[in-house]
Amino acid sequence: MDNAALKAMFFEKYHGEEIRNCIQCGSCSGSCPLAPFMDYGPRQLFELAREGDMEDVLKANTMWLCVSCYNCMVKCPRDIVITDHMYALKKMALREGIQAPGAKLPDLYESFRGPVERYGKITDIQVMNRYAFRHPVDVMKNAFLALKLAKRKRLDPKAHPVKNLAGFKKVMTKARELETAS
Repeated sequence: MDNAALKAMFFEKYHGEEIRNCIQCGSCSGSCPLAPFMDYGPRQLFELAREGDMEDVLKANTMWLCVSCYNCMVKCPRDIVITDHMYALKKMALREGIQAPGAKLPDLYESFRGPVERYGKITDIQVMNRYAFRHPVDVMKNAFLALKLAKRKRLDPKAHPVKNLAGFKKVMTKARELETAS
């Protein structure tokens, strides 16, 4: 998909039109604890999106480093729901298969998402296993930590689903339906 189509998708399907109200003050980037580690701060990322450089936006690590602390939203003089846009950009990047070469954060995100959809919550072993298939060297680097956690019974090898798993799955199904309809 080209930049124009990606821009249209972001602004129409993912409600990106809100960032047109951004006055580029930089309060979001200035308040973000991880901005120094991002390819682009939120302010820069939104400017790239407004200009239509969506491939650069989706290849950036910015949305993957967002920890949803909401500092940016508290500081934004335009009340832009920045964190929601970060989630939307993650969805777009995954759906379109666009990421920077060697990027690991999308794989980690997917490793968390799978157990949540299956069990209703994160299970350490499931996350580790899913991530290990994509990045075995990274997992091996933390093998001793995993063994220590297991020895202290802090790493449960068994998945424990939420109590009302059927109800949770109904909510997830409805959420997917609503997302597809919008």
